[in-house]
Amino acid sequence: MKRIFALIFASLSGLSIAQTVSTPVVGFSKYNLSAGQYVFSPGFTKAPVNQGSAVITTKTISLSGVSTTTLAPTSFTDGRPNYPTSYIEILSGTYSGVAFDITSVTSSSVSSADFPSDLNGQNISYVIRNHVTLQDVFTPDTGFAEYSDGITVWNSDGSSSLRYLAGGIITTDDFTTPAGHMPIYPGSGVILNIGSSVTLQTTGQVKATMTKVPVYPNVNNIVGTMNPSSNVKVTSSLLGSSLAAYADSAVIYSNNGGFSLLAYVFSDGSSATDDSFTPYTSLNSPSISNGSAAIINVATPGYVTLSSPISP
Repeated sequence: MKRIFALIFASLSGLSIAQTVSTPVVGFSKYNLSAGQYVFSPGFTKAPVNQGSAVITTKTISLSGVSTTTLAPTSFTDGRPNYPTSYIEILSGTYSGVAFDITSVTSSSVSSADFPSDLNGQNISYVIRNHVTLQDVFTPDTGFAEYSDGITVWNSDGSSSLRYLAGGIITTDDFTTPAGHMPIYPGSGVILNIGSSVTLQTTGQVKATMTKVPVYPNVNNIVGTMNPSSNVKVTSSLLGSSLAAYADSAVIYSNNGGFSLLAYVFSDGSSATDDSFTPYTSLNSPSISNGSAAIINVATPGYVTLSSPISP
């Protein structure tokens, strides 16, 4: 998997990747994939539609100075699946880093049915973004083969959905029903099966805040790194503290198309370990490749926390 990455800044003078920056970091990553099977996770987000602070009242926040019309979830009645178009990411408190789908809108407010009840009455900092979708990544000019190359998405209930490129659009497995508007949630990913060479490109903003990816039992939870520019060693990630000790696990596969097993990752409660619960060191630590992801299995619902690549 060959990668090309470019960053665009207002000013490059004296900038370090570890600095906290107010100017958004934007760019692209390009992935040249040969035939085979891959775990794939975009590393970018879309630019904010709105951000600020607000009090959550009955799972709703009020907005001003922004049109909420385009934030509403889809409402197709012709057989196409309906998906959320946008999400609210909380930037403060216990749920900092968690993205909640916008499930309804009015002219001056947005609501999420997924907001936990303990957020009611809380003043939160937030950002609203549109989802990255399948059609943002898998387009006809990528070399993705119609009717054969497949995209597998694992759902939170343990089921999986197959998506294909057919007639120039992403469809369900009937090759007819449009489904390109299906979200790829922040920090999550898909499994690709491709028959010949493909070139994928992702673009957007590098996330300057941490990401909490929800994980569910009895599901192949696909969790990436949100780092579009480099591989991430598990010893420098937060997997060790995100996985339940001696119970949850992560599996890392090769990113060369062969889908061969590279490593198991467990936790002793603080450190990432191998399958004998011996902590990895910086010298023998496996890495999750840029654009790839780990497949995580957990005993109880929770979150895997991903650090921002541009924050201290």
